[in-house]
Amino acid sequence: MTSRISKWQDARLLQAQETQIHSQHTGRSYRIQTACIGTPPLQGCPVLYILDGDTFFPAALSMAQSLLVNPMTRSNAPCLLVGIGYPNGAIRDLQRRALDYTPPLPAGATEADCRRYGQADRFGAFIDGELMPLLADRFPINTAEQALFGHSFGALFGAYSLLVSTKRFRRYFLVSPSMWWHNRRLLDFMPSEIPQECYAEIRVGGLEQPACNGTRHQRERNMVTQAEDFASKLRGKGVETVFGNYPNDNHGSVPFRALPDCLAALAKAWQAV
Repeated sequence: MTSRISKWQDARLLQAQETQIHSQHTGRSYRIQTACIGTPPLQGCPVLYILDGDTFFPAALSMAQSLLVNPMTRSNAPCLLVGIGYPNGAIRDLQRRALDYTPPLPAGATEADCRRYGQADRFGAFIDGELMPLLADRFPINTAEQALFGHSFGALFGAYSLLVSTKRFRRYFLVSPSMWWHNRRLLDFMPSEIPQECYAEIRVGGLEQPACNGTRHQRERNMVTQAEDFASKLRGKGVETVFGNYPNDNHGSVPFRALPDCLAALAKAWQAV
């Protein structure tokens, strides 16, 4: 007997939807993936925005379906997951994310750097003025409970948003933030105070910190020390901040270790009554 096999086709994520948006603010197109986890509460769904969505949204969806709404663990934290990526079929679009996720460059930056970096304000305007209204038209959203998950440059964007646009998100989950970028340019935007009540988790992999024989590139980035220093600075501004170090993880593996801890924190914060 011969097995009957249907035509091979692209796999789909169950219980997820996607669309594309061409932004008037950035001039770039974005792949937006969404999934509702659980039944929306009366006050609307909290939202978790996931940068580098092409990479992390599938993993986050699978984890959220187990961790946020699960009768076995009595977890009931409905939410809307939103992955923000790019529609070119790549796991990461290195050029576009470098433009979108990095803060404005200092005066005197080279033309080459200006072509590659520094458009976080435009990307933030896309989120505020185009993406959030689109989602609000389609889903019941609790605008007071919106969170961001970002890794590397994505975490740099999250940190920049926390410093300059504190009303955009309430909770920030920043994994291996690129504090080293452009001579620690992010710290130029540190305000005298951060008035909005917000919460931050900053996590890194212990293997990101160079050993004494590490390369010059590793020593300059000094990921663990710089992330811990930023967490301390946020605490000094009154931001409730958690710092975590996964000693056996590197830059590539640590976001997948941090994701379940992010969701566990949200399950507690967003637990429906």
